[in-house]
Amino acid sequence: MLMNSSQAKCIPIAEYLSREGFQPARTRQGGRELWYHSPVRDGDEHPSFKVDTTLNLWFDHGLARGGNIIELVKERFQCDVRDALYHLEKTGLYSPALSQPKLFGGRAADGARRDAKSRLAGEKEKEGAIELVSSSPLKHPALLQYLTKRGIDHQAARKYLSQIAFKPPRNAGTYFALGYPAGEGFEARNALFKGFVGTGKSVTFHDASESSLLQVFEGFMDFLTYLTLKKTDTPEGAVLVLNSTNLWRHALPFLQDQRFSDIRLYLDNDAAGTAATDGLMLEAGRSCIQDMRKHYADAEDLNAWHLSRSS
Repeated sequence: MLMNSSQAKCIPIAEYLSREGFQPARTRQGGRELWYHSPVRDGDEHPSFKVDTTLNLWFDHGLARGGNIIELVKERFQCDVRDALYHLEKTGLYSPALSQPKLFGGRAADGARRDAKSRLAGEKEKEGAIELVSSSPLKHPALLQYLTKRGIDHQAARKYLSQIAFKPPRNAGTYFALGYPAGEGFEARNALFKGFVGTGKSVTFHDASESSLLQVFEGFMDFLTYLTLKKTDTPEGAVLVLNSTNLWRHALPFLQDQRFSDIRLYLDNDAAGTAATDGLMLEAGRSCIQDMRKHYADAEDLNAWHLSRSS
């Protein structure tokens, strides 16, 4: 009996490419990312074909296409699914001991997909959400000191942040923090607290109606870091802040907007940031999307890179 699609998707793409004579030209993220000269097109002088060994997905930046191992074989040989499965079966790489990888966009996504209502409404908080008490202009010395330690310009911060007071559930005390609008509430930060205050978190969009540039940040600290580095409180082009990598699918309508012909992703250099970056590139399917993490590859995120340069 011919191997089925679920079995084929268990075959590690890196092992398949090695069997076919392709070796990675470089590695990143401790071996999670493997970069090849493209096996599906000629003339790829600078390796632009990436394999994520954790997600078991590939993406060719020259084609702006990617997917699972079946889609790779279809692309290589311009064949249909049945012929791709026949080719993979002949490699002998499948074993029942292989486990099905958890793929973004697949049935095994385990939390990567939300149900339709949740995706429309935003990332809903569990019962016992932290209650917003008040919101006011940013002025508390302790919050300003925290921003200074994070290397953030105060003028830029005051333009986008509020000073919020909040009450945790079943707690009589009131606390204060930096607040960044994020759906039906605020992303909240201070020296001791990081969380969401409100009932429904979503992405935050700062439009620039005449611009074809869209810059995407994982969190507001990275957005403010970018403004600080540029010595301005007004970004170049439009800005989208995810507020959580779990919300990356909410960014897709913005990335698919044909108005934007230059899209730059500034996500974290960790597993969640990599998964969100790959998901956005794969599902938006546009060649104008750039992964900007190469500019701060040795740091956890843009803010950490900024602090390392200024220390």
